[in-house]
This record gives sequence, C-alpha cells and structure tokens, in this order.
Amino acid sequence: MSRARRVLAVGCALAVSCGGCAVLTRIPAHLAERLEPPATPAWDDGYEDYTGAMHIHTTYSHDAHGLFEDVVRVANAQGLDFVMLTEHNTLQPLRDGKQGWHGATLVIVGMEISTKAGHYLAFNVTQEVDRYKLTAQEVIDEVNRQGGFGFIAHPYFKKHHWTNWDVTGFTGIEGYNLAHDTFDENWGRLAAWALAASPLSFYFSIVDRPYDPLRTWDDLIARHGRIVGIGSTDAHEVHLVGVTFAPYDVMFRMARTHVLIPGKPLTVEAVYDALRRGHAYFAMELLAEAKGFSFLAQRGSEVAGIMGDEVAWRPNLTLKIWLPTAAHLTLFKDGQATAWTTGQTWEVPVAEAGVYRVEAARHGKPWIVSNPIYVRAPQPTAQE
Repeated sequence: MSRARRVLAVGCALAVSCGGCAVLTRIPAHLAERLEPPATPAWDDGYEDYTGAMHIHTTYSHDAHGLFEDVVRVANAQGLDFVMLTEHNTLQPLRDGKQGWHGATLVIVGMEISTKAGHYLAFNVTQEVDRYKLTAQEVIDEVNRQGGFGFIAHPYFKKHHWTNWDVTGFTGIEGYNLAHDTFDENWGRLAAWALAASPLSFYFSIVDRPYDPLRTWDDLIARHGRIVGIGSTDAHEVHLVGVTFAPYDVMFRMARTHVLIPGKPLTVEAVYDALRRGHAYFAMELLAEAKGFSFLAQRGSEVAGIMGDEVAWRPNLTLKIWLPTAAHLTLFKDGQATAWTTGQTWEVPVAEAGVYRVEAARHGKPWIVSNPIYVRAPQPTAQE
C-alpha cells in the first residue's frame, strides 16, 4: 500500500475517534466492569514512579503537524510527569529553550538520528551529528563522546528497519514502538474497525504483543549483557482536511515509559540516570494506568535490587511483583517464558542465576513490560 493510501486508511479510522481525552473515557461496559481500583503495594522499594511519553515529533520535524504547545497541553491534561522530544536530526528545540518545565510536565529534548543502519534516539547531546559521513557505529560513538546515550528505534519498521546488529555502545532498544509495531501492521483493520467499533474498542483491538522487538531485545541481552528496553509513541500528529490523525491524546495513552527515581525530585538528569540503569518499564495504558507497578528482588526483608539492577544469586532470593490491578503475569528467564499466574501480587523463588523480566496482560492484550533483573552467579571469594 502506498504512503498516501496508508495515510487515508489510518485517517479514516482515526478521524472517527479524534475527539481526544473525552473519546477515550467511553469504555465499553464489558471492559469497564473488570477495572479494579488501584491498591497500595505491601512493600516500599524506595523509588518514585514517574510516567512519561517518549519519541515525540512536532513541527520541528518535516513529517509532523502537531505543535510543541499541543504536546505540552496533552501531557499536562493526562498528568504525564515528563515527555521526550526526538525531532528528526535536529536539536533546534533545545536551542530554542524548550527543555524544562512546562506546567506540571518536564520536557526533555533529544533527537532521532537517521543513520545508515536505521534510526537512533539520542539523549543528553548538545550538537547534531553528521549522519551522512558517519557509519551507524560512528554515530553511536559520537553520541557517547558528547556524554549522551541512545536507543535503537523501531528495529522492524519496514522502511527504516535496523540493519547493523554488530554495533556496540548503545544503551537500549525500543521494545515497543506504537507507530510501527501497531499502526503499520494494521492498515486494513484500521479502516474496517473505524466503521464498526466504539473508539476504545477500536484502539484496543489493534494492540498486540511486539513479538519481534521483544525477541530481539532478549537476544541482545544474551549477547551484550544489560540492554534497556523502552516503549515509545513515535507520535507524528498529522492534520489533514480539518481532521487530526494519530492525535497526541491517543498516542500518549497507548505507549508510556515509566522511570523509577530513588527519593529525588524529577529532573532531566534523574530521568537520564534511570534510563541508563534500566530502572524503567513500559506500558500500554488504554484501559488501566500502570503507575506503581513494582518488580524487585528481595533477600529476606532486604530489597536486593529492582528492575535494571544486577543481583548476586544467594539462597532465599525471591522475585516480588505487584500490579495496580489484577492481570495475567508471565515470568521470562533468559528470553523464555518459564512461569505464569493471574493476580495482583506474585512471589517467585529464584533457583538459579539468569536474566528475569515480567510481562503483564489484561483481556488478552499486553499491558506492562518490565526491564530485567540480572541475577548473576556469585563470584568465588579468595578463601574459596
């Protein structure tokens, strides 16, 4: 399907439900009756959970019509703690002073670099990178030289998929990219559902587990060690013939990344530190917010580590999971599903070293994806 026909298809679908926040409150009865109010976890891991939307484009990019002010308005209306702009190959918003607090939302400015191997999200950089002269590895190295870090973006987007898996030095990968892992895979359904379904049922129907990105993320961890996963909107709000397509109102609910910050106020540096460490998880929050989700390793009464941390295996090590509301939980070890349960809390004894992460699903659809806890074999002491 041509780009023009794709835009028209998604346009027809999104136009039916472009009413913004009000549209998404019309939850079908068969889903609404199963929403439980959030509770409070039985333990305190010492971290604050901050909710954000990542990988956002505005008119600073050549292919988006949404204004910076639109992003700020929607983010504040939805109570987002932070948003991260990544305009195509430019840091102009940073030079224009856009980074900082806008109302109750912290705006962070990075950029999306179009490398020869695919697209790369760069943060904590102050200068544009010469993407034409540099290889993908050299782009990553230059970002790191500036004190920055980055994520491989939409690795399976057909037009700009990632092609060089021998690169090193990157922080992580998009485990979910809403624009390309959901919308791009459902052009026919987008048009068909628009005429037959309520807005929330329509959006909910097209959400699916991003099998390929998650598998690749697990494979990269096996090859490189710690690799951080994020969930991104890749929001490009488009205005055409008086209609808003893929509105920020919708995109910011369908893909959010949460960062965990230890008892500090929210700052740009604190968000960067959490992302580098993998103190983060991502979620699709159309039906239920994920804020407060907890996944930690505990030894006795002591918290040994949270998602993103390395923990030495010892007897009586336990993984503890808490959800804001009951869901179907799957525990992955070294990229393989190893245990399942349904509920709001779960405790799993750790029998051996491995890379453990959790996914939660509701109504057969993905909801929360954690970053891993890396349980390492204990190192022998000198006496041993």
